Amino acid sequence: MFESRLKWFSFLLGLLALAIVLRLVDIQLLHAADYELLAGRILTRAPVLLPAVRGSILDRDGQVLVCDEPAYDVCVHYGVLSGNDDYLPAVARELRRRGERPAGTPLREIVAELRMQITEVMWPRLAAITGVSVADLIERGERIRARVETIRQAAGQPVREERMFHPIVESVDESALLAIRMELERMPWLTITPGSRRVVHDADHLAHLLGRTGAVSAEALERDPDRDDERRALRPGERCGVSGIELAGEEQLRGVRGRLVEDLDRRVIEHADQQRGSDVRLTISAELQRRATEMLGDAVANSIYPAGGAAVVIDVATREVLVLASWPDYASERFSSDYAALQEDLVGRPLLFRAVQAQYAAGSTCKAVTLVAALTEGVTTPSRTVECRGFLHTPDAFRCWIFNQYGSSHGPMDAELAVKNSCNIYFYVMGEELGPSKLCEWFTQFGLGRPAGTGLIEESPGIVPSEAWLLRHRERTFQNADARNFAVGQGEITITPLQAANVGATIASGVWRPVKLYDTDESASDPPREAGPPLPAVGLRVLRRGMWRVVNDEGGTAEMAKLATPGVVMCGKTGSAQASPIAIRWRFRCTWPGGREEWVVAASRDVLLAALADDPPTIVDAEIVERYPPWQPGDRLPSHAWLVGYTQDADTPPGDVPRGRSYAIAVVIEFGGGGGRVAGPLARRIMEAVLAHEGAAATSRDLGGAAPQTP
Repeated sequence: MFESRLKWFSFLLGLLALAIVLRLVDIQLLHAADYELLAGRILTRAPVLLPAVRGSILDRDGQVLVCDEPAYDVCVHYGVLSGNDDYLPAVARELRRRGERPAGTPLREIVAELRMQITEVMWPRLAAITGVSVADLIERGERIRARVETIRQAAGQPVREERMFHPIVESVDESALLAIRMELERMPWLTITPGSRRVVHDADHLAHLLGRTGAVSAEALERDPDRDDERRALRPGERCGVSGIELAGEEQLRGVRGRLVEDLDRRVIEHADQQRGSDVRLTISAELQRRATEMLGDAVANSIYPAGGAAVVIDVATREVLVLASWPDYASERFSSDYAALQEDLVGRPLLFRAVQAQYAAGSTCKAVTLVAALTEGVTTPSRTVECRGFLHTPDAFRCWIFNQYGSSHGPMDAELAVKNSCNIYFYVMGEELGPSKLCEWFTQFGLGRPAGTGLIEESPGIVPSEAWLLRHRERTFQNADARNFAVGQGEITITPLQAANVGATIASGVWRPVKLYDTDESASDPPREAGPPLPAVGLRVLRRGMWRVVNDEGGTAEMAKLATPGVVMCGKTGSAQASPIAIRWRFRCTWPGGREEWVVAASRDVLLAALADDPPTIVDAEIVERYPPWQPGDRLPSHAWLVGYTQDADTPPGDVPRGRSYAIAVVIEFGGGGGRVAGPLARRIMEAVLAHEGAAATSRDLGGAAPQTP
């Protein structure tokens, strides 16, 4: 019985062994060529991801500001860029199989020939055709290799980027494209991939806002919410938004890649179409922005110390930003070539997005918040008067602006008159009675010390100091002088022009709301935007009457801001905020190993270290040798010129919530001096342009005007 079972078991083992032998014969002899072909295909024809078209950026009227235009990229397989030892032998086997090399040619000879094609043909010809030097091409390849290696190390295993083609020259023109296709495209490690290039259409006045695209960084790869989606994820060697709307709207603008799988004979095995990214539509009109920027540039050029400035206009009801102008601006298309010069301009600082990024002392514009706080907290009444003698206690400190300029005083000031005349003494008293901590609480209610809601990476929150902030940055706590300084917008309080405009909108409407800068095709699903609590009506009513008188009463500090547009009036608050001059030249005491010491003059620490990069010193001391505007210790500080305000229909009683369409505005001219004299006329010109533009747009809509442009 046992022997019978053993025979059957041996028979089954023999059958199994025979089956294995027959299968090995089939694999190694009968179908060896087929499996070699399959192996070659796996190594040399990885899936190709086709770049998606990025969405366009439009203005509020539908004008295309930034879009992708068709282009072609020259891509090289990672196996060549990395010097992978397995890649070229696989290519050599495939060439021999297809008969493109004699069957008996040793594999090492074919590989040597392929290496020569790469070094002596591909790189030199690609450089000659595209105008990119061989050294630069190889450096680009090395950067790609380094990025992919970083990804591989983070993943801890092989990654798809190692089997892909990577762009080595982007956006080649048609003549170069034709030459590459005729001479080089038959090389299996080189391919032409349809792509696109980002083009800005006559929008330099929006350069700061639109932002730029740039090479995908390791940090961007790490924080990419779509990193696990092959067709949506950022990839090394590609571009993404790095600033402005390009970055803020990245998730909407980025499209979905196509996917193409071909065999070695270029037969399509799998194909998925690209999906275009969503458009982003700004709330800003390009034409209105252009006109406002030109007016701003003129005002800066004609100021006593030309440097820079900003202007912001907001629709009070919707909080849509209609103008977000910064001066000076720059040419978007020449950003890279002009970057060094832009960076070296320490006075104009054209790279600074002043409207949302610059933090200024608010000056007397803060008096508006101080008054509402004082009336609401019960430290004053609308009829209470404070005597202005030109100074608070002694002529040596805490003086009124009228005393500084004319040696005179305002006399008795009630709440409205104090706003109309911008009396420092009245607001010093209000600040003392409120205290610095309570004042800062009210500044926060009006939106200071936090972003206004644009979503831009450039947006600054400004500063509303707390005791903890002062301990950390000034090594002290609140003092009595802080309350006086904060009440008139000096000291540590800083504000951006965008925040200032939203303060104007908050005063007009009675509630703080975040601003709105752009819409997307998916805006219906955007989360709700939270508003602040309603602000006290009584305090706002007194403030609005005072702001009406600032512009429309004889002797108001902003008489020059009075509108000529029939049926509309401006209400405003001027400000002249003391500011430190810009340091434009320094003297550095430098030491080197060996004991050598020398004083070196340079525009900044970074400029000095860049100039001495070959022999970097240790900087042990520094002093400013030149400032702009010219200033010496003991001189009065120069002032930024401010105006913050809003419009209302002329039939709105002073103090009431504005009737009709209302627009808030803030303008600042750096080192401009008096807010009423310098900022007032600019605010008037910009607001009249806004009223004319929005009136024309409303008429066009009522008459069934042409549909907005689409890309």
